[in-house]
Amino acid sequence: MHWLRAGAQKLRARGTATTVGAQTAFAEQRESLYRTALIITGNSMLAEQCIIDAGSLTNTNKYAFREWLVQWGQLATARVAVNAVRSSIREITAQYATWNCSHRKHKPLSPAEIETCRELDAQTVIQQLDVLARAVFVLHGCQGVSLSECVHLLNVPIPCAIGAYCTALQWYRGFTESCNELRQPKAKPLVLEWFRIEEN
Repeated sequence: MHWLRAGAQKLRARGTATTVGAQTAFAEQRESLYRTALIITGNSMLAEQCIIDAGSLTNTNKYAFREWLVQWGQLATARVAVNAVRSSIREITAQYATWNCSHRKHKPLSPAEIETCRELDAQTVIQQLDVLARAVFVLHGCQGVSLSECVHLLNVPIPCAIGAYCTALQWYRGFTESCNELRQPKAKPLVLEWFRIEEN
C-alpha cells in the first residue's frame, strides 16, 4: 500500500508548507483554542500566551510535530474517503450483519505488520476486499482508530465492523504468509552420505 508511505513522505518533504497550513488552522480556530486554554489555565493572559506558544511550534522543524501532522493528514484523508464511498459501505453492511467471530480480539496491526502492509499493492487489496473490509482495515488496522470510533465514522453496527476487520485480517495474514513462502529460498535436499565403518 504505497499510499500510506507516499502521503507521509510528501508531508515530510514539504516541511514549511505543512507549517503554513498549521498556522492557518490555528488562526481559524483561535476562539476555540483560546477557550480551551482559558479553561485549562484559568488565566486570560496565560491563555493568550499558550496560543502564541502553540502557534510557534509550527515554525519549528521538530519531528514530533511533523509526525503529528502526518497522522492528522492521514486520518482526515481517510474520513473524506469514507464519506465518498458511504453508499457502497451501506450496501455491503448487510453481508456482515450476522457475523459471528469466536476470537473477538482484533487488535490493530503491529508496527512490523504495518510496514509489510505498506508494501502491498493497493490494487490487490481493492480486488480482494470489499469496501467495508478495506475501510476498517485502514482505519483500525493501520491507523489504530478504535473499533468503536470506526463504528461511529462508518455508521455501521459493531458486529459488521468486527466481521469486516476479521475478514480483512484473515485475508491479510493468508496473503502475506503465501508471499513469504514464495520469497524464502527453497531448502536444498538433504544428501545423506553413508559411511562404511571399516574394521581394523
